[in-house]
Amino acid sequence: MHLEGIPIIAPAKRLLRLPGWLRLLLPVVALFVILPLTTTGCSPELLLDPELTKNVRLELLDWHVSGLWVINSPVCWFRVYNYNNVPITDITIDYQTFDFDGKPLDKGTYTLLDAGEPSVVHANSPKNCVEQYIGIVSLESDKLSCTLKGVRGK
Repeated sequence: MHLEGIPIIAPAKRLLRLPGWLRLLLPVVALFVILPLTTTGCSPELLLDPELTKNVRLELLDWHVSGLWVINSPVCWFRVYNYNNVPITDITIDYQTFDFDGKPLDKGTYTLLDAGEPSVVHANSPKNCVEQYIGIVSLESDKLSCTLKGVRGK
């Protein structure tokens, strides 16, 4: 059925009449504006407090690699000592794995969790953080180094 006055195929109308070089530049400019906004959003790392971090000590008590030789993750047991007069949360660590000979393998950052939520350590007290699956690492990982990156006040 054909309706009179309504074309079946109509060319698209150009809404913007831009020169060719500007049409090519527009997506690049949009990428450089949108990408930093989406990748630097509300990361907990931006909120870490260096003054509180000075009064926190982290110990790696035990760890082992868990996985099926495909997806391998270090499972760690940490003890966090909070010497501040306020509770802390968002306890963030940097980790690095090494092979048997000491060759660096993997690096990453991890925030300690309790039941899926960031761990909280009360003022002037220690806390054990067990069963922390800190990331995916190589099967050859034999050594693990962890350092405290920072914390945030609760």
